[in-house]
Amino acid sequence: MSNILEMKDVSKSFPGVKALQNVNFSLEKGEVHCLIGANGAGKSTLMKILAGVYTKDEGEILLEGKNVSIKTPSDSMALGISTIHQELSLIEELSLAENIFLGDYLKPGGGFINWRKINEESKKIFSLLGISASPNLQTSEASMGLKQMTEIAKAIKSECKIIVMDEPSTALSSDEVLKLFDVIELLKNQGYTIVYISHKLDELYAVGDRVTVLRNGKWIITDSLKNIKQPELIYHITGRSIEKEEKVHVTSTKEEFLRVEGFTNTKIKDVSFTVGKGEILGLYGLVGSGRTELLRAIYGADAIQSGKLYMNGEKKSIPSPSFAVDLGIGLVPENRKTEGANLELSILENAMLPSLHSFSKGSFVNQKDMKIAMKDAIQKLNIKASSMHVPMGTLSGGNQQKVIIAKWLIHNSKLLLFDEPTQGIDIGAKDEIYNIMKEISGQGSSIIMATSEIEELITVCDRVLIMFEGKVIKEFTRPAENKNDIMNFAVSG
Repeated sequence: MSNILEMKDVSKSFPGVKALQNVNFSLEKGEVHCLIGANGAGKSTLMKILAGVYTKDEGEILLEGKNVSIKTPSDSMALGISTIHQELSLIEELSLAENIFLGDYLKPGGGFINWRKINEESKKIFSLLGISASPNLQTSEASMGLKQMTEIAKAIKSECKIIVMDEPSTALSSDEVLKLFDVIELLKNQGYTIVYISHKLDELYAVGDRVTVLRNGKWIITDSLKNIKQPELIYHITGRSIEKEEKVHVTSTKEEFLRVEGFTNTKIKDVSFTVGKGEILGLYGLVGSGRTELLRAIYGADAIQSGKLYMNGEKKSIPSPSFAVDLGIGLVPENRKTEGANLELSILENAMLPSLHSFSKGSFVNQKDMKIAMKDAIQKLNIKASSMHVPMGTLSGGNQQKVIIAKWLIHNSKLLLFDEPTQGIDIGAKDEIYNIMKEISGQGSSIIMATSEIEELITVCDRVLIMFEGKVIKEFTRPAENKNDIMNFAVSG
């Protein structure tokens, strides 16, 4: 196969950081090339150089053997390179067809937009992708999967040769992920070249031909996925071996800490369960099963129409999150960037928000004690940052997640609610977060974790509740021994 693209000895520095050091990356025409590495490895920086978002400091880019200059996103698009970013760039108020043709509205003579032709062309692209949706549908009403397909349709419409997909499955249901894989296969058969960036190793093996691993801004390896087994790939990504440990089941004799009785609102129906002191309880189910909504109801973020909650045998009312925080409940939400942190504030400010009163006397805040507590948390959770005063937004996803966990540990929370705790986090940081969760429970705090990753349940949970259409339908006390049953109940109800 011939190379359609070569990036040779590409380097890029930001103040105080060498993001890329002499990285080589090539694409063969018609392949799916997976790009992987820990958070901060340089994947996004390399692809942003290809997309014209950043300019390289050194190195060269060859497209079909010719040296090209990419200084802006329009340069990249003009060369036939289309990037689908993790945060989709669709305008919610427009129709799917309007989004596909945004900036190029097929104007005939007289300057009037030919809407009929735009809808016809959009329909053609959709049918090419095996999608039966109406191009007239307003984007805000489309599912996440359909929005992702609309981004792909935009790329095809722009007559690109190379499509870069950055974490395309993050917000998709398992059915939508399978549909995405079918579309990638279709595109490949039509001669498109695809770069697929993901932290999920099983996805790489499902769609990829070759893989390139970056670590700390350096190229580590490029090989066919057929030649490289998962443990070896993990070693290249992290620089260390990670043994997969399943949770050893111990019959629970843990004293009850939390009891939920008959929780009901528009999304959850008559949910009852208990959690023991120091227990890790898993919530598993498909997207829309009510997992997130149950955590939000416990945290007081969503109102309940009926139901009771007891902590240590005492009935508690939680009308809002501030009541939950006062009772020692902390939430690590699914979307950490918008719900779990203020990215412009420093690490220290983010971590101290719920605990300011415990570091204050009157109107004076004891900065010294706060910094000691933060330093301790940084050390304990292995948070990688140059200082506790840097903005939260400068950290990798895994380190942001650790700061959010630190916030609740500093606050001495007795119940931690984790929603998709390792979403968008690399395999090395995942392993660290699992160990942190086990340590928290070992010290007597309780955890409820909602996740869509079955391996996560088996690695950390003592018990698992299956949710389906807002109800708890089954409990498993030995998750590691019931993997297939857990999945069957979650899918079929």
